[in-house]
Amino acid sequence: MRRICLTLTLTACALMLLLVACNNEIPQSDLDRFIATIEGMPTEAAVDTLHVLVTGPAPAATYAKYELGNIYYTMAADSARTRGWNDDHAKANLDSAQVWFEAAVAADSSFVEAYVNLGALWDDRADMMATRQDRELRIATAKEMYEKALAIKPYDEKARCNLGSLHKRQSNFELAMQEYLTVLEHNPKSSLAHYNLAILFATQKIYREAIHEFELAVKYDPDGDIGERSRDNIKIIRDLMESETAGRNKKTS
Repeated sequence: MRRICLTLTLTACALMLLLVACNNEIPQSDLDRFIATIEGMPTEAAVDTLHVLVTGPAPAATYAKYELGNIYYTMAADSARTRGWNDDHAKANLDSAQVWFEAAVAADSSFVEAYVNLGALWDDRADMMATRQDRELRIATAKEMYEKALAIKPYDEKARCNLGSLHKRQSNFELAMQEYLTVLEHNPKSSLAHYNLAILFATQKIYREAIHEFELAVKYDPDGDIGERSRDNIKIIRDLMESETAGRNKKTS
C-alpha cells in the first residue's frame, strides 16, 4: 500500500526517476485488512464510512482516523503532482491529513504507520515556499516523526528508508546509506531498501552498483510497483551509460 511516496531524481541529464511505491501485499495485520476493506469502496462512501467509525470504539476508530489521513494525503499529492505543493488545494488537504494522523497517534501512541506518514507529510511541507528557517524546522519535524516511529519499531523499513532519503536530500550520503543498510541487515530481501540504495548510487553516478541494487529490487518484488520501476530505471541508467560512453569516444576521436 502506498502511504509514503518519495520523488527521487537522477541528477545526470535531469532524468527523473520514478516514485517509490510499496509492494502490493496480501493484507496480514488487522490494520492492513481494515485498509483493504476501505480501499475497496468508492472514495465518497469510504469517507462517509470512516467518519462514522471514528466515533466508535478502538481499534476501528483509530484505524479510521489514520485512513482518513491517508485519503486526504493522497488528494494533496494528486493536487501537488500537477500544481505543486504550494497549490491551495494541496495545502488544505495536507492540513486535513495532518489533523487525522495526529488524531490517530493521540489515540494510540504506538501507531508506527501514522508517525511515518506524519514524517512524510512534513517532508513534503519542506518543499513548499518558505523561509530557510521554516524549511529547516519542517525537516527537523519530519526527522522527529521518523525517529518516533523507529523508537517503537527499530527496523521499520518505511521509516528507515524515508529517513535515509531525508539524509540523501541533505547530501548526507553516508547517513542515508547507513539507514538503508540497517534495513537490509534485518531483512536482506527488502525491495524498498534495495531500491533506495540504488537511487543513492545513481545520484552519485555509481551506475553499476545502482543497476545491481535495482536488479535485487526486481528480484524481491517482481510483480509489484518497486520491481516495475526498478526495471524502468535500469533501462534509464544503461541508456545514460551508453550516451556518456559515446560522448567520451567522440571527444577522443
